[in-house]
Amino acid sequence: MTTEMTSVAAPVDVGQVTAVLGPDVAAIKAAPAAEIIERMFPAGVEAISVQQTMRGWFQECCGCEAESEYKVYWGHVAQGQARKENIPQAGHLLETSPCITRFCCGIMRAWTMPLTLGPPEGKGKKRVYGPRVLEFRKQFSFPLCCNFPSQYLGYPLQIEVPGPIPFPCCCLLPTVETYDNEGIKLGETRYLCDQNLCMPKFGIFDADGAFKYLLKPDTCCGGCCVYIKICGDSKRSSRLAYIPFFIRTPAGEKIPAAAQFGEDPDDAFAQINKVWSGFKKEMCSDADNFQVIFPAGVDSKTKATLVGANVALDFVWFETQS
Repeated sequence: MTTEMTSVAAPVDVGQVTAVLGPDVAAIKAAPAAEIIERMFPAGVEAISVQQTMRGWFQECCGCEAESEYKVYWGHVAQGQARKENIPQAGHLLETSPCITRFCCGIMRAWTMPLTLGPPEGKGKKRVYGPRVLEFRKQFSFPLCCNFPSQYLGYPLQIEVPGPIPFPCCCLLPTVETYDNEGIKLGETRYLCDQNLCMPKFGIFDADGAFKYLLKPDTCCGGCCVYIKICGDSKRSSRLAYIPFFIRTPAGEKIPAAAQFGEDPDDAFAQINKVWSGFKKEMCSDADNFQVIFPAGVDSKTKATLVGANVALDFVWFETQS
């Protein structure tokens, strides 16, 4: 059955931080980790929208990576326009990493990224964040593709030396780990390297290291190329071309979604989608908006790990391809 909706109803009314947490913020902060995760991913939330902000756009224009920042919204937010539709913010993500590593290491850098409940209050140094729900951690890693200087290949003097030769890197690949606020590991997302080197794919593992999901788009040409969807169903008809990353079984089979939010046959499957984020953001920054549609019957800890997979997908693939 197809259901059209712009936001999934949630048991907690989200406005400001105090509205999310209730009057006793200290009691929520002292609550067990599982209870806080349930508040972030309550029953009935079958999808979330993760929207990157334009934080540090001027800094990036000067050649230095800024700290990544995301806003999290409950429900299926059509094309990510939560602010214009007055959809309340459920959570907040802000990267923590030294400036020197962002400048020198770029996408290879290590970072931590806490997910806090509700929107922050205040601005600048006076900003106050809600209780920490999760923490995503990434260690230093190699990029997906390295460049070899071709001048060292021994070309004859009379031959013009071509530019750097790119080659895929299949060791020390990026991994994003998910921890609760007590430091207990919930799962991790790893970039996978196999015979199809140009095909983006991620493995999602549980706390025990068991391979739980494969995050991968549809392919063509024997699995060597990404299959790009053209003119998908959308309320705003702005998806001219897009690549849905489907959440699959380890064997590669698509998993049914907790709810279907469109009329396209592919909307019936769990997936992470990059959606149109507005002309200003698309043209003036590399910030992206994403829609995560959860598999049917998953618990809050699995949803938390899938949010980490969304962060890994953006940081490792879309930030690299920009």
